[in-house]
Amino acid sequence: MRVARSRLAQWGAEGDAIRVETDRAWSLVLWEKAQYVPCWDLGGDVWFTPEWMETHSPEDPHCYEPIMDKECRFSRAAVLENGPARAVVRWDYALCDSLYRVFWGNTRAEERYRVYPDGIAVRHLAGWPGDQAADQLNAVLWEVQEFIVINGVGVHPEDVIEPIGFTLANLAGDAIELKWPNPFDQYTHLCTVYPEIAEWSEYIGLVHLRNHPDPFVAFPRNPLLFAYAECGECGRPHPQICGFAGAANYSHWPANDSTDFVGWVEASPEEVGTRATHTSFFSTGYSYAGKTPPRPSSWLFLTGAVPGGVEEARALAGSWLTPAHVETSHLFEGYAYSERAYRVRVNKAGPVSLRLRPVRPIVNPVLRLYSCAPPVEVALNGAHLDPAEYRSQQVEQDLLLWINRTLDSETTIEIAPAQ
Repeated sequence: MRVARSRLAQWGAEGDAIRVETDRAWSLVLWEKAQYVPCWDLGGDVWFTPEWMETHSPEDPHCYEPIMDKECRFSRAAVLENGPARAVVRWDYALCDSLYRVFWGNTRAEERYRVYPDGIAVRHLAGWPGDQAADQLNAVLWEVQEFIVINGVGVHPEDVIEPIGFTLANLAGDAIELKWPNPFDQYTHLCTVYPEIAEWSEYIGLVHLRNHPDPFVAFPRNPLLFAYAECGECGRPHPQICGFAGAANYSHWPANDSTDFVGWVEASPEEVGTRATHTSFFSTGYSYAGKTPPRPSSWLFLTGAVPGGVEEARALAGSWLTPAHVETSHLFEGYAYSERAYRVRVNKAGPVSLRLRPVRPIVNPVLRLYSCAPPVEVALNGAHLDPAEYRSQQVEQDLLLWINRTLDSETTIEIAPAQ
């Protein structure tokens, strides 16, 4: 992996950028002219982002969200970790409108993307609804995720997006396929069309693209990992997923410094292909019925891209959300969903041994060993791995280890200091 900070000239704009290059064909980019929104660069001037935190007020049609911060007064990005096993970037922002009024005085969010060599990241969003002013009325919604494809100059969405443009799946084998443009004539709560999704245990959404890997986002229906309120439409407790109407192409972001609009700007036929636009598919929120999350609240997502479509995304989401049973002679500290990592406190000298019994296949396991340091040697069931099959780095006082294997049966992992 490689992390670089430099100037990026793109789509008629230029600004500061952080790029996280992975072992795959896609990379994560945080660009000043996109207000540092983390985006997957999928190649060919096609990007994807799982969005940000957003709110609205019933008294005006303004959007309070970081992409309105065209001057990046509040939006900041930083590299926290940079190593062969993982990169971590942090993005801080305020929820403001295009006049830089911050919702309730100080509504803000912080996001951390923990990116691994397989081109997969855990997105951890922490949000703080404001508590300093009441210039706006009660919030209409609190949105935390959206499936957004960015179309660069010269890119027409109809040339990139497949006729079956979106799939929503779960780990039980259910899937809903939807044509693009979206088959809705207005913004629609998906649970009113497919009521069964209110009972799903997780949601795995993919956008299907021609000649590109499918970007995906997965998140659980688990309030301990993903805050949500009861649905304002069906009354049941689940993350609320809404579909945009039709093609939903917009021109106010990215690479657009204009603040002379309210809300959002639909892209005209003349703008599509001649300037950077974005296409929205579905959004997810804590509530779309006026309920506000506690201050603070957290949401976890798995995001990246998959050449193998729905089944590959299912395997990754299942590995993330269904940790293995762990036995070790040291102290098992638990599984960190926010890191995609098994944590072990090394409390005695000598090699570290763990026995993992998968519930679902473990895709590219990550271990965090407290009070260890690289370099190390790694063996699976007694067979030493080639150093090219794993990555290690120092994180604070700990060893972070990423292993390029899928473990589908009981496996003993041994880690010892390199000889």
